[in-house]
Amino acid sequence: MELAINLAEHTSRIYIEREARLHLADYLNLNCKVMIITDKGVPEQYHREILEQCENGYLYVAEQGEGTKSLAVYERIVERLLELDFSRKDLIIALGGGVIGDLSGFVAGTFKRGMRFASVPTTTLSQIDSSIGGKAAVNMGEVKNVIGTFYHPEAVIIDLDTLKTLPKRRYHNGLVEAVKAGL
Repeated sequence: MELAINLAEHTSRIYIEREARLHLADYLNLNCKVMIITDKGVPEQYHREILEQCENGYLYVAEQGEGTKSLAVYERIVERLLELDFSRKDLIIALGGGVIGDLSGFVAGTFKRGMRFASVPTTTLSQIDSSIGGKAAVNMGEVKNVIGTFYHPEAVIIDLDTLKTLPKRRYHNGLVEAVKAGL
């Protein structure tokens, strides 16, 4: 299934398909440098599956949790992009939940004034909400999302099979959020 969100600056496409993570080239131009930003909570199998599809792919694995949305982690990722000579034409892929999506979108939206960005959300809540909203931010101290921007991905690739690896509680929490948003 393909959906489109028409924005002033571009169209953000949403693809929903089982095993979509296994053939990203159907949705994205991967003929560039690709930085996959993920965390330790995402199964390593997904890291490998996506990295193997990128001829010039790199992986940044952060700690899991809200503490990852920090200026310190942002700075480490930007330093790595500079070391690897990334340009605006290269691609950031967020692979994970809402924290990774927020952080990755903020990196993509601010590195060299904006570069290509795509999201492969792996949690119920990120597939339903955070990956398509365009909100990208980092925290500062105890203040959540205080430094941010709106930066929509060119593509959101939703692979429903990734939900199979979630603990039931996290899966159900995401569904409850969807109901809440619908109300």
